[in-house]
Amino acid sequence: MSELPRNARGKLQHFRLREAIADERPIGPMKIAIVGGGPGGLYFAALMKQRNPAHHITLWERNAASDTFGFGIVFSEETLGGIGNADPVVAHYMSRRFARWRDIDIHFKGQTNTVRAQGFAAISRKELLELLQRRTLELGVDIRFSTMGPPVEELAANYDLVLAADGANSAIRAKYADSFKPSLDVRPNKYMWLGTNKVLEAFKYFVKETEWGVMQIHGYPYSDQGSTFIAEMSPDAWHAAGFDDTANDAFAPGVSNEKAVAKIRAIFADELGGHQVLTNNSKWVNFTTVRTKNWRNGNVVLLGDAAHTAHFSIGFGTKLAMDDALELADCLHEHAGVNAALEAYEAERRPMVESTQRAAQASMEWFENIDQYKDQDPAQFCINLLTRSRPYRP
Repeated sequence: MSELPRNARGKLQHFRLREAIADERPIGPMKIAIVGGGPGGLYFAALMKQRNPAHHITLWERNAASDTFGFGIVFSEETLGGIGNADPVVAHYMSRRFARWRDIDIHFKGQTNTVRAQGFAAISRKELLELLQRRTLELGVDIRFSTMGPPVEELAANYDLVLAADGANSAIRAKYADSFKPSLDVRPNKYMWLGTNKVLEAFKYFVKETEWGVMQIHGYPYSDQGSTFIAEMSPDAWHAAGFDDTANDAFAPGVSNEKAVAKIRAIFADELGGHQVLTNNSKWVNFTTVRTKNWRNGNVVLLGDAAHTAHFSIGFGTKLAMDDALELADCLHEHAGVNAALEAYEAERRPMVESTQRAAQASMEWFENIDQYKDQDPAQFCINLLTRSRPYRP
């Protein structure tokens, strides 16, 4: 969960590109289509409207405004500083809702080891979406909830820019797969997003040896009322514990796997201390690492999980999407044409994203192979857990 430094090489490329177009005028009022109303799409819409209220921006979101999947979202203090510089109104909205902490607690073999880390803040995903929705509506963005976007080829023909912010299962990425050249790596471990009304006081790793194998919880507070509670285990432990009987095939979208949740509640009863387990479309999932060779096809550009994913164990999914949004808005503001802006956006962001994905890959693989470390002394185990990501490389 450590914040990753900015990539020096990507930064140098970025400055050179900006120097090359310093004498050009920025793009004038644009007609922009956004498909996907998650944090990345909403934040981009707000940033563009803030920079030029004359932009005509329409955002389509297939879910209702009140539909939110997930619990808490983590930000580092450094990321919050960037958001504050870009849009003080959004930063102010967020600051009033944060749960904050500095400690990381590792619970293993009956011992708890605490490490003081840099500052973190978390917010409920529902609250984050609500405040970003409010901000974009205040600025005059046309948001169409519960509405599928028009065909992307129609949008590309009628808008200056089409932003695909439609998530890890992006239909737009699939439509133009020959151009984007995606790679989808489905991982073996099983995990489930849950919540609890137990308010954790730090980021918590509960690593538990059960009769079926090692299982772990990644947990952190997101408000004064609840915490995120992610259960993860190897496929061997999952099968041995009988979770096969709780397969997801019969569950409609939005319906949680209550039989599996009941088992998780029983296994982690001591860690929960009598508190509830909360659900929100909670089902077994295999994490998919998304990589794309190209982020654009003409005037259609990918953002956030549609372009790239990073394993939840480093907690950067929403951060990456919002950083993408900020960089793309900056490039469009500073360049004289969409083509130049999109080239600069990818040149700046790709090195940083790929470095993050390398760190996320190492973290993910460490948890996939946690059985290798289960016999270690608790102090050594903690060191290995905390240093599980590869060094950051340009």
